[in-house]
Amino acid sequence: MHNYIFLLFLFCFPCLALRAQQTHLPLQHDYQRIIEREAVKQNLDLHTSVRPYLRSEINELTEVDLLLLSRFGSSPKKNRSWLYRKLYQEHLLQYSDSLVSISADILFDLAVGKERNGEYLFTNTRGVQLQGDLGKQFSFYTAFYENQAHFPDYISGYIKKRRVVPGQGMARFGGENEVDYAIPYGYISYTPNQYVNFQFGQDKNFLGDGYRSLILSDFAYNYPFFKISTRFWKIKYVNLWAQYMDISEGFKGPVYPKKYAAYQYLSFLPIPKLNISIFQSMIWAPDTSGAGGINLAYLNPIIFANSMNFNQGSPANVTMGFNIRYDLLNSVRLYGQFILDDFHVAKLQEGDGFFQQKYGYQVGVKAFDVFGLPNLFAQAEFNTLRPYVHGHKDPRLANAHFNEALAHPLGANFKEWVLIGAYRYRRAELSTKLVAARFGADSAGLHYGKDIFRSDYEAPRGEFSFGNFTGQGTATNLYHLTTSFSYLLNPATNMQLEVGHIYRKEFSSLLDTNTQLFYFGLKTALTNRYYDF
Repeated sequence: MHNYIFLLFLFCFPCLALRAQQTHLPLQHDYQRIIEREAVKQNLDLHTSVRPYLRSEINELTEVDLLLLSRFGSSPKKNRSWLYRKLYQEHLLQYSDSLVSISADILFDLAVGKERNGEYLFTNTRGVQLQGDLGKQFSFYTAFYENQAHFPDYISGYIKKRRVVPGQGMARFGGENEVDYAIPYGYISYTPNQYVNFQFGQDKNFLGDGYRSLILSDFAYNYPFFKISTRFWKIKYVNLWAQYMDISEGFKGPVYPKKYAAYQYLSFLPIPKLNISIFQSMIWAPDTSGAGGINLAYLNPIIFANSMNFNQGSPANVTMGFNIRYDLLNSVRLYGQFILDDFHVAKLQEGDGFFQQKYGYQVGVKAFDVFGLPNLFAQAEFNTLRPYVHGHKDPRLANAHFNEALAHPLGANFKEWVLIGAYRYRRAELSTKLVAARFGADSAGLHYGKDIFRSDYEAPRGEFSFGNFTGQGTATNLYHLTTSFSYLLNPATNMQLEVGHIYRKEFSSLLDTNTQLFYFGLKTALTNRYYDF
């Protein structure tokens, strides 16, 4: 199917002008931090809450390639040998002329680690990527990863429960804690004019300015999508349609049930320092007979118009909210996010904690070049979601895909702090990240609101209950601290050596776990891997 569409694009748009870059930057925190730092310092007109960033949009404001090379702290050395350039400066294979630019790379994540209890861990990831620009308007990207890994116990427990590796697809079990899994990526991108970009493929998306997103994050496994991004005046308007896998009844193959989603995201940039965005999402699924898969009303591209589908008897799960960020002093970024999943104003007069008062918010701050020291970065972020947010009375309609949350890894019913610090000097970087969370866990089979895969109507006090509060259930504390030192080898693929230490502690009246491990690895860091939950 993807091949036929690729050929169709080539056939329909044969007149290729000078090439441009219609691929997007990797959806990875290193790249985001570089772009954001430049946007804050130079006061760039950039809609930063829509990720991944399209290279051509960044190029309108600043030279992307030169910006990424700035990670060296100096210009790359010229007239070096082929081997030196391939290891430290360039893509493995690359071709470029006035019309076409194509590159290919070998990808990997090779790491070994050792827990305090003496157990050895490893990650063995091999992959390839191919990307290119065909003229000024058309680009493509494809990649594939094959993986084997032995994870620490807390991740292995997650995998055994969900049957998926966090964000990386279905797990096939080997030894006691060894798993095998594969991840395909790919999309095509077409920009016919300065106003519109079309993308079709299988990948991830992120809406928001934070480390986490309460709307749509890149935590879950990738998915087929079609996206239209429209820019005019001070507006960026994104329509995203996605196909998700409904695993609410387990992995019952060979074909997994599908469900669908539509997102509208309107970003307004009145001045470069201020970005205000509103959004709506809708998730729906076919009924038990298989009917209702694609309802034309759900393809309406107008934001909030889908909310009126309830007048058509729509059973879809609708959420809405806003995102905001403001830049100060050309070095500080303030941001926030609010999500509304359900709310009954009339119930406020009847009592506190109605189970369908489902909302959450995020507040955060980022500081670049702290104390005037170039490349010293700090971030503090607070996230909270009330019980049952992202869930639904019909578990099929939860804000989830492939047995994982599409927004926050903790699901709902939590409060969380994320603290990040990083300092980079030329190719070397020292970073640390602390995640501290308190949530209410389910116990004795009761559903207190954290598990978004269970029906809202399973609330302990019954359907339409009052008295619900964030953290209800078994009070559980979680601390996850990561400290690492990395050395950048090749900016073309973000290839780096890394050594680090992870400390994780989770405790409540029912459990007390403690994980400590050291690791060393060599990787091409082009995607985010979230194990901090």
